[in-house]
Amino acid sequence: MSETRFDPHEIAAGWVENFEGELVDLRRLPPRDAMYASLDPPLPQVLRDRLETQGIKDLYRHQTKAIGRLREGKDLVVVAGTASGKTLCYQVPIIEKILSGEKATSLCIYPTKALAQDQLRSFRTFRIPGMVSDTYDGDTLPGDRARIRKQSNVVLTNPDMLHVGILPFHDRWADFFHRLQFVVVDEMHTLKGVFGTHVAMILRRLRRIAAHYGANPTFVFGSATIGNPEELGTALSGKRLEVIAEDASPQSEKWMILWNPEILDPETNKRRSALSAATDIFVDLVRHGLHTIAFTRSRRGTELMFRWASERVEKDSVAPYRAGYLAADRRRIEERLFKGDLAGVIATNALELGIDVGDLDAAVLTTFPGTISSFLQQVGRAGRRLDGSLVALVGGEDALDQYFMMHPDELFSRLPEAAVINPANPYIAEAHAACAAYEIPLRLADREFLGEAVEEAANRLVQAGHLHLKGEGLFWARRKRPAPGIDIRSSGRPRYSIIADGEAIGTLEEDRAFRDAHVGAVYLHQGESYLVERLDTEAHQVWVTQSLADYYTQPKVEKHLEILDVESERSLGLARQYLGRVRVESHVVAFQQKRLGNREVIDTIPLDLPPTVFETEAVWITAPDDLLSDAGLDERVIPGALHAAEHAAIGMLPILAVCDRWDIGGLSTRWHPQAGMATVFIYEGYAGGAGISPVAFSSGPEHLRSTAELIRSCPCLSGCPSCIQSPKCGNFNEPLDKEGAVRLIEALLDFPTHQPSE
Repeated sequence: MSETRFDPHEIAAGWVENFEGELVDLRRLPPRDAMYASLDPPLPQVLRDRLETQGIKDLYRHQTKAIGRLREGKDLVVVAGTASGKTLCYQVPIIEKILSGEKATSLCIYPTKALAQDQLRSFRTFRIPGMVSDTYDGDTLPGDRARIRKQSNVVLTNPDMLHVGILPFHDRWADFFHRLQFVVVDEMHTLKGVFGTHVAMILRRLRRIAAHYGANPTFVFGSATIGNPEELGTALSGKRLEVIAEDASPQSEKWMILWNPEILDPETNKRRSALSAATDIFVDLVRHGLHTIAFTRSRRGTELMFRWASERVEKDSVAPYRAGYLAADRRRIEERLFKGDLAGVIATNALELGIDVGDLDAAVLTTFPGTISSFLQQVGRAGRRLDGSLVALVGGEDALDQYFMMHPDELFSRLPEAAVINPANPYIAEAHAACAAYEIPLRLADREFLGEAVEEAANRLVQAGHLHLKGEGLFWARRKRPAPGIDIRSSGRPRYSIIADGEAIGTLEEDRAFRDAHVGAVYLHQGESYLVERLDTEAHQVWVTQSLADYYTQPKVEKHLEILDVESERSLGLARQYLGRVRVESHVVAFQQKRLGNREVIDTIPLDLPPTVFETEAVWITAPDDLLSDAGLDERVIPGALHAAEHAAIGMLPILAVCDRWDIGGLSTRWHPQAGMATVFIYEGYAGGAGISPVAFSSGPEHLRSTAELIRSCPCLSGCPSCIQSPKCGNFNEPLDKEGAVRLIEALLDFPTHQPSE
């Protein structure tokens, strides 16, 4: 290992001296030597030669294990860190099949077009005789598509294209599917929630079509960070998989710095903008001569940081990178990064995945990215060479950010979260049963591929007239193909187009449209403010005009939850916790205009919108009066304590399951008619559920302990965005009681209750 070429203590000391904020933690992650192993039988000579030209003379132990299992036809999940050579685990078996003379084909599926393009370059560097590799996605020219279907034996695509552009036209791919040997699914940790559930059904449709043409391909999944690889891989593919969870690659020395921006208002715990603080750090690292990547949480953040940074360093030495740029522009930035021509790049999580961006010395994370899994992905972007790297995490006001700033050891010791999906979601099963019937008529035996939920889904489609029975099969009965009407990145509820100057600039699901794009709302899009002029519930359109409003808007939402079914329950002392199915009715009834800066309420304006109603999965806790009394809560405090506990628990849930707090909703009530007592609900914001609730239920006590610790350790006086306030609260964050929430949760866990403060 070579020595680190920078002094992390000197850099951190410079921040303390020159920047406003707190150096929370500075720690060294030690280097690790590589562990190699031999393959038996060895690689073909031509492949050994090609690897040596890339500087690869020996294979790491996890690579040889994976290659050996795939040679045997074992379905596999490979879990190893960033830059550990996971790609070779499947490239080698694919290339060996081609070199053997077999007319085998392989389908490689990546979550983004950019990653597929990057991996295409990797395949083509081998220059293997007989290997024809191509990407097949929305950017593929019409004239190239027929050639790829006929000639390519390695096709790289994404779930969206597989869903809408390949599987419905499987007859054009008949020879490719007949010879299909390997299916690669990379970056599997991104396949979570509703998107992951859709992908699970797409992969099952793929298996069904392959079987139709006589093939049974070997599946191989890969990820650098996943907490439940076997469970997730099995849920995605419907097959039992073997797991290789080892990283035998070398690791350079890495220095980790946690930096918390200064507190501007001690009463509200308001801090300096994390984006501003991260810009200072990014500029400083670039000036130290370190090739640096900065991650932001939004497109707007990327553009703002680039603007601020380019005023302080040579403008051409740094670049922004995000979705929405033209493909040619993204390729040019990637090429400059790979060659080392850029001193720094500022990106959204579009560069979080395994795109090879060359040798980076440092990474700046502008706030905690939401999950340990994403945190490790972003940390792994720096230090691909072996002379050391530095990573700085800049804390934001969010609950998880401040939780880890207060508990840095937990940040570095927590394992990646479980990524959860729900293939039994009835709405998603119905959507893909329709697609499958269009592709090949449905039969009872298809349960083997599509799962048990497909039978009830097919019955509902028959009753709706979408399928008809002919012989022993169910045939698609409509003229239009079903796949184009199914957005695999949403729950399937109606989507509204956001229209400015006659052109669509984005989309929102119906419930978000009612919350964020009602008439009179100030709607933010790519950093620009728009005023909503009209919301058309029949055409599913929102008409907006650009605005210079000096205020923002916040909706008032009334909710009602009906318990439909209880799947599991357990006691928490005097309380009980439940897992089950609920019906959520959400009604946006008004909105407030609040002045930018001081948040002063300008006006409250009523709205007349229809409610949104859906069924989903939820966890909830019932608290009897005896428990509330034991916690020292009187009637004045109880509503605020329940509400604050609900907000904080939602904020902490992403450290248990790979999800976003915007995927989750909540309701707290002093008295629920079905429970007959005080109740706190946390429900999934997607019809049918995405698999988050079972994880929350199984982690109940752990979830409550971390929630209590978050609230208790926050230095604010009466509650702030770092503990009990929620950015999506439909009750304007009223009422909230910080101390009451701690008392309530400690009573649930049978902890000693705090004495009343004097």
